[in-house]
Amino acid sequence: MRRLLTLSLVLAFVAGCAHKGSNTGNGGAAGTQSGDGEIKDIGSFRLSDPEGPKVVDQELESIPTEVNPLVEKWIAYFQGRGRPHMERYLARSTRYEKLMKKVLRDNGLPEDLFYIALIESGFSSKATSHASAVGYWQFIRGTGKRYGLDINAFVDERRDPVFATQAAAEYFKGLYSVFGSWYLAMASYNVGENRVKREVMNHYTRDFWELARKKRLPKETINYVPKFIAAKLIAKEPDKYGFGEIDYLPPIEFDHITVNKPINLRAMADKLNLNYEDFKALNPKYKGEVAPVKGSELVLRIPPGTSEQALIAANESVVSSVQFVADSGDTQVYRIRRGDTLSTVARRYRTTVAYLRDLNDLPRRKPLRVGMRIQVPDRTPLRERSTSTMLAKKSKTETRSVSVSTDGRYYIVQQGDSLFTIARKYSTSVSELQRLNQIKRGRTLKVGMKLRVPTPDSSSARETTKSVAKAKSKVHVVRRGENLVGIAERYNVSMTDIKEKNKIRNPSSLMVGARILIPVAEANQ
Repeated sequence: MRRLLTLSLVLAFVAGCAHKGSNTGNGGAAGTQSGDGEIKDIGSFRLSDPEGPKVVDQELESIPTEVNPLVEKWIAYFQGRGRPHMERYLARSTRYEKLMKKVLRDNGLPEDLFYIALIESGFSSKATSHASAVGYWQFIRGTGKRYGLDINAFVDERRDPVFATQAAAEYFKGLYSVFGSWYLAMASYNVGENRVKREVMNHYTRDFWELARKKRLPKETINYVPKFIAAKLIAKEPDKYGFGEIDYLPPIEFDHITVNKPINLRAMADKLNLNYEDFKALNPKYKGEVAPVKGSELVLRIPPGTSEQALIAANESVVSSVQFVADSGDTQVYRIRRGDTLSTVARRYRTTVAYLRDLNDLPRRKPLRVGMRIQVPDRTPLRERSTSTMLAKKSKTETRSVSVSTDGRYYIVQQGDSLFTIARKYSTSVSELQRLNQIKRGRTLKVGMKLRVPTPDSSSARETTKSVAKAKSKVHVVRRGENLVGIAERYNVSMTDIKEKNKIRNPSSLMVGARILIPVAEANQ
């Protein structure tokens, strides 16, 4: 009788919380949305915008007291074997921190949920799991659509920092309304609310740590909350945990314009004199170069203060028909043959089934038909590509960003620059740039900032060139979790050089165990 009474009380509590969530209009665990279900965008975002009131939650604020062997294990992992990943994640975090935390505050949620995106995707919009989860918050297709995200052949809002964070906020509001515990909400985000609800009812507890001790949840979920706590502790106090040398990216800022016709984003970027990758980073939800109209309008994010120029550029970049154009020729068309499956096509083009599903907007249950055309990674040798356009753009950019005066050479910081990328470009080191410009550790670069860089005949440049010339040729075996960005940073070489050396057209197709050549810089070039 006592067991039956306890079970009844737990069921009543969960049902009461879920009912409360639906009354307040919060997205429930079953995916109910308030209003018309459409995710709202942010018109503009500036670092100078006033911050709204923060939501303080006792459970999350008391996280430091919950440090236990599982949390310490993950801290040790990030300080050791996982250090390259954490350094990369921390460097990206500052680009999205203020924006995502604003979205969480506007939804009445604790800012600390921001660090869920760190352990889910490392703040990579292109992150794709083997389960076809995509974007910053790793939504699978069904859950993304359930929470109002637009996913089709041209658009994937799971890759957008605002839309995806709005959807994650709705999801977390629903989970918290059911469990009344952020730890259980996080566990549900990882394994699903039904599994966690079942364990809560069976063991008469809403204590995540008790369920973890009894091993009533999957191993990945038991480690999920400690991993989140470890990542949060390191991100909030990087110096304390040995991450004081991070070269942080500048925070994202933007305005927006509205037009009523589809636009070619590459053409518009050229007319705005912007790097296409930087412009696309403001609008990452578009899968290719063409941005289609939704309803009767198209909203584009633009660099702050460029509204007039952007409207003119947009009107000059209108396309007459909406067709998918892959970024930088990364894909090609493949025609399905008899006997083909996504697995065989993925193996043939050295990619994954998840990537092909995402690229072609293919639901799991949609069968392939003979003659059907799908996009696959382009394996055309790089030497066959025309390089004249690329060289012209590079020359134009260098002319605009470098100036020479009587006391040395200066570089004008561009959108997306960091001390690491500038140091690599001028064959020097981050510490040398910090010394030349008296830049203190932790200071972020601002677009338009004037930096002094070593001249070709300076002693520091000669020393750097000599040290690079002595480097030996290396072969790198790709490990789980690695990507070209991290490998390039590890060997202090350009990702473009690695791609050309190994004829890699699509970086996302890099497979575990692949052997890639690391290019060697030659002296006196």
